[in-house]
Amino acid sequence: MFQAWRLKVREAEEALRDGRLEEASRLLNERGLLEFLPAKRLMAKVAQEMAERAEKRFATGATMAGWQDLLAAEQLGGEHAEVARLKQQFVEAGMREAEAYLKAGEPAAAMARLEALHRQGAGGREFRLVREAAAKVLAAQGHCQTGQFAKAEEEIAAALVLRPDWQVLAEIRKACLARGASVRRLVEQLHSALTKEDWTLGLAHAEAILDISPEHVAALDARRRAWAVVGACLSPSPAGVAAQLGIQRTPLGHAAQDAQMVAIEEDPSVGETPSPRFLLWVDGVGGYLVCQGDVVSLGQPVQGSYVDVPVLADISRLHAKIRRDGESYVIEPGRTTHVDGRAVDHATLLVDGSQIELGDGVKMRFRIPNPLSRTARLEFISHHRTLPRTDCVLLMAESCILGPGSTSHIVCRDWPQDVVLFPQGGTLHCRTAGRFEVDSVAVEDRTTITRSSQIVGEDFSLSLENV
Repeated sequence: MFQAWRLKVREAEEALRDGRLEEASRLLNERGLLEFLPAKRLMAKVAQEMAERAEKRFATGATMAGWQDLLAAEQLGGEHAEVARLKQQFVEAGMREAEAYLKAGEPAAAMARLEALHRQGAGGREFRLVREAAAKVLAAQGHCQTGQFAKAEEEIAAALVLRPDWQVLAEIRKACLARGASVRRLVEQLHSALTKEDWTLGLAHAEAILDISPEHVAALDARRRAWAVVGACLSPSPAGVAAQLGIQRTPLGHAAQDAQMVAIEEDPSVGETPSPRFLLWVDGVGGYLVCQGDVVSLGQPVQGSYVDVPVLADISRLHAKIRRDGESYVIEPGRTTHVDGRAVDHATLLVDGSQIELGDGVKMRFRIPNPLSRTARLEFISHHRTLPRTDCVLLMAESCILGPGSTSHIVCRDWPQDVVLFPQGGTLHCRTAGRFEVDSVAVEDRTTITRSSQIVGEDFSLSLENV
């Protein structure tokens, strides 16, 4: 009779031949099978196949899957030198990727890559030095954000000791020194202005400092005080102030991004010509800010300055704008902006579900609920809200659908049918089946409305308020 262990080995051979490496490994690991020489030899082949598959996966960018194959090959007793070579190759690629992140001014992303490698078992002196150097650059960026440039310089100098071969560190240090010099000069001027109670100039200096160090405590405090005093007297944009004060922006972290994005605040199309807007209050559902313009600006509400979507948060007065371009939307950052976790410094396409972050912490989700309408929603994820407070912002195109369906722009679960608001011929219209009232006048099916109309049906009620 054919021995049972030989049947198992044959079964494992077939699995290996079909590329079912995990199954072959499982069969060979069954109790007692590896005591037989044919099984041991077959296991070595499985390990070799695992290592080869790992290399192919690395080549295609499937690094996690490749790494798991390498670990499996190692456990199965794969050739030590080959497995070690591939693991080293993988770690070196990760370190190069981290260095590239540092060059791009993204030390947080560099650290995230290195931490992932560390969790996967990467180690050794070289890796440790890279990891420590990246951590110091990340710490330096944090100090720069708060204006502590002496500490930032110390961190970068320490990183240079660890990795003297990284040219990018010298560039970061140079940028840090330049930014520190600018902020120190501006702080002196800020204190001088505050002593003289020259709030307009003080505000200008505070904005200029925050352009370089967004979390500078003294500048934030001075700006709050100046806003309270000067309010409507504000006129120069932060970018314009920076130019007037002779600030040279330097590439490190947010400053590098901001340096490429100041144009939005100098764009006369933003912040000067109000786009049609209205508030939409839907009884039993919520309040919404509806913006009808193709270009919508987002920023902090400041007396004397206009923005389409005023957000109560510590962001710039014109922080970004969203432009409807045909069937698509793009966001054009004016200050620090992230889309889906990545910093953006140029017009970036938004898709349904994109997460937008303005500054440090104002988070919104971009939604296009109805595939047949270009109207979009900006839903706050963070605690921030608009002024006046609303639940959501609608970027209205050809229609605004209120109804029970999940694809409605405003979901009104208890309503039996849709109510549609739409612009036509320069005016707004309302459409729904049956009779309803607009400003106490009975109508049927559809009618013209204004941005201050009250619309009441048998099962719904909503009001528009011009802003």
